[in-house]
Amino acid sequence: MAEASIFLHDHELDKEDISIVCRKIEEITGRPVISKIFKRGKNVFEQGTLLFVMAKDEDFREWLKHIRHADIRVAILPYEKNRLCRESYAIPGELVEAVKLAEAENVHLLSNQVLCNKKIIIGCASAGESGWVGGIGAKATMKSIFKNLFSLKLFPLQIETAKEKEISTASLLVEAGAEAVMQAKRPYFFKESDNQCRRIASVVYAPQSILGALKLRFFLAKRKINPTETLPPGIGTLKSERITLKSGSAKPIHLTLDGIKEKTKEISFETIETKSKIVTGWKGCVSGEEKESLRIQNLPQDGDLINFFTRRSLPLVPIASEEAFAELFMKLRNSAKISAGYLLLLLVSVLMASTGLFQNSSPTIIGAMILAPLMAPIVAFAMGAIRFDNTLMRRSTKTILLSVAIALAASALYAWLLPFTHITDQMSMRTHPTLLDLAVAVFAGIAAAYGYTDSKVAESLAGVAIAVALVPPLCVSGIGIGWGSWSLFSNAFLLFLANIVGIIVASGAMFYVLGYASSRYASTAFFIKLLMVAVIAVPLYLSTRTVVAEEKIYSRFEKFKRVVVGNTPIDIRLSGISHTPEGYYAKFSVITPRELNTSEKEKITATLQSKLGRDIGIIITYRYRH
Repeated sequence: MAEASIFLHDHELDKEDISIVCRKIEEITGRPVISKIFKRGKNVFEQGTLLFVMAKDEDFREWLKHIRHADIRVAILPYEKNRLCRESYAIPGELVEAVKLAEAENVHLLSNQVLCNKKIIIGCASAGESGWVGGIGAKATMKSIFKNLFSLKLFPLQIETAKEKEISTASLLVEAGAEAVMQAKRPYFFKESDNQCRRIASVVYAPQSILGALKLRFFLAKRKINPTETLPPGIGTLKSERITLKSGSAKPIHLTLDGIKEKTKEISFETIETKSKIVTGWKGCVSGEEKESLRIQNLPQDGDLINFFTRRSLPLVPIASEEAFAELFMKLRNSAKISAGYLLLLLVSVLMASTGLFQNSSPTIIGAMILAPLMAPIVAFAMGAIRFDNTLMRRSTKTILLSVAIALAASALYAWLLPFTHITDQMSMRTHPTLLDLAVAVFAGIAAAYGYTDSKVAESLAGVAIAVALVPPLCVSGIGIGWGSWSLFSNAFLLFLANIVGIIVASGAMFYVLGYASSRYASTAFFIKLLMVAVIAVPLYLSTRTVVAEEKIYSRFEKFKRVVVGNTPIDIRLSGISHTPEGYYAKFSVITPRELNTSEKEKITATLQSKLGRDIGIIITYRYRH
């Protein structure tokens, strides 16, 4: 008679379910099955016995320490109360598949257990803010994600490995467990390995800003399955046969062990050999030494950085590295300097833009925008303002003011010398600034700041210069001086000021977001910049109201582009809108196939007046087509 298998089941399982499981095991294995109630305490089994176990996670964990020295084989069966066991040991969720796994020839048998502070763990243990990572996935709510977000703080940590490698760092959370368990739990952080039997694997989470923590949180929620060649910022991984975590301060570490919480000053992970063997769905292990693997380049290891992140809550944005600071400041200081090359480019761009304005040529003006170097000192001033760097602000202010003076003088002299006195469409376009122009400047400032911090997108700065158009309105202002026209000068110069304010505010904010300024200075700088926006927004708002009013007239006109007078179809075109202190005037061109009499013209005027409203003046020009 074949040797019987034993089915250990939870005492809550009813007789019918027990009978069904026993029949399935007998059908697949061809051996009789003896069912017994699962008990946590010591059990005596014959050598080589195959046990099928259906028990709760907490009961199974406690039971493991009593069977360490028993030469038995344990096959876990799926049960609604052993989810942790199934996930950790890669057990199929179907009863038939789980039994077949136990009978497979090349199945992996686990002959060791992972201990955390001398306690057996099935899944993984976490040290630190375990609630920050917990609940990731569909069940995570926005409340759980943002709860206590602005009070997140790293804790100082000392890590020691089996090879006596010592690491000083700071962390928000550390997860550790058997390598195979961690490989399945966080596959995107670990490279595939054929040796997943003896090593402890650990993930160290050390986001260095609130935005970094959110980004990391959502990265985890995506559950990527491909391992990353380079770890995300704020992530480190370790693999060793033994890992010890020690608190770097007087405060204990919060430890969560398979759902059980406690506080301790030191946490040790190790692997012990067992005679009992657990059937798993893991890959088999090859012989040979299992090397340590340390990927910790993304963790804070400098003493000053560790102190910075452990003595206060995480900053809103990441702090840029010293190398990035040095490179950016060198670039901006050079941009703020006045050089012969800078002055030559500025003068050429001003004269080129002025020529394009008189020619009414968009391509010529666009070429001048690309040449103009005026964006650089404005961005440099934004950085000086956000950091209260007086030297950078003085240097960039001097460059900006001299540039404006040269541009106004050159374009004014150019306009005075040329025998043209009429305003072209390209000039007129720069004399009606609105809040939309301020919005364009804001977007351009964001792009410019990002371009200066990232060399990969720096080549796009020419497009930014075209979008914001600093030189053309400045040239129109100079032309207004040359012609003695205050309205032309003031309206165009308002557009230029709006562009400068938008760039300074937006690029300063972007530098802060990218970590090039501390919150200590940023709040004051932002207040000053908001005042600048408020001051420039008032006249822009008034100008925007004018444009909106004009748009209403255009929308009313859309409804009646053609009328019929005496069986004759009449085409009506709105050629323009002018506004004076007395009100708005709509200019119409009426095109007819014949000459109209006075009554017909009065009818057209009355029709237009009724459609537009009595508050809008009407100027009509009649044209006859033959």
